[in-house]
Amino acid sequence: MSYTYQRLSEDNLADFHSLYNEVFKKKATLQYLQKKYNTEYTGLKYVGYLAYDEETPIAFYGGLPQLFSINGRVIKAVHACDSITLPRYHRKGLHTNLALRSYELMKKSDVRFVYAMHSYNTLRATKKLGWKLGESMVRYHYKVSTLPVSRVIYHIKKLNRYYLSLISRQLKKYKRLDEMKNPLINEGFLAQHYSKDYFEYKNFSFNELVEIDGVELWLKFRSKIHIGAFQSDSVDSLKKALSELSSLAKRVGIQEIQFHVSKNSIQDKQLGQIFEANESWSLGFLDFDQTIDYQKLKLNYGDHDTF
Repeated sequence: MSYTYQRLSEDNLADFHSLYNEVFKKKATLQYLQKKYNTEYTGLKYVGYLAYDEETPIAFYGGLPQLFSINGRVIKAVHACDSITLPRYHRKGLHTNLALRSYELMKKSDVRFVYAMHSYNTLRATKKLGWKLGESMVRYHYKVSTLPVSRVIYHIKKLNRYYLSLISRQLKKYKRLDEMKNPLINEGFLAQHYSKDYFEYKNFSFNELVEIDGVELWLKFRSKIHIGAFQSDSVDSLKKALSELSSLAKRVGIQEIQFHVSKNSIQDKQLGQIFEANESWSLGFLDFDQTIDYQKLKLNYGDHDTF
């Protein structure tokens, strides 16, 4: 059977939207995907392809352009995400076809590598495409004793807006930040280049940068408090800030604060002195520029496409 292929664009984003919701069983708005895929701050957007059976969108492969930095050098990378195929079109070579088209587009656009935080399914799929396996990230949990208000409200969409307004009011007591430096870059790793433009882009979902007791924290609120990254001068300072954050969690009915960090980073070492470590995602990548030392590639939770 013959299929047609189109690069993702403003003109066919509605097709991607319908495919996204059908396969992922979600109710994402078109506006959400418009904001998520509007990566103009990098100088590049719409890196991916849709497959069609006549006029019906049936599969997608692509990702989000991002800027990474190492030793003062800023380069382009792509975070592969939202790879989807309608179930009845599985095993027809669409995933591979779309991936190879996307990789050629990336190379022509001066993208140096593409990466993902792997689930089991994506890890298996990328092996066939020549991806390399990096290190696993580490996960930490901070349990908070309170009523599970957030878990209940999270599933009631009509109440979400009011609940997030409550959280915003609670955050007013802390210093708000426009940006923060990526703590991984300070350690000499190949890591995402954080800037004011980047954090403005990330506002397609509800997250906040705050400073609590001298510790910079990147927070996302859902049924849990997710920590995208943090910068702390010491373990004692981190403990103090997390104690205050747990008080906030109690006030708004959130029972857990969750971290995903790169192994052997300062964030990992500090958290490891407070909590027990658990395995998290595996990092995978496909390199287009062999002059880069990918052994230094590290990520924060906030780098994830849904954060």
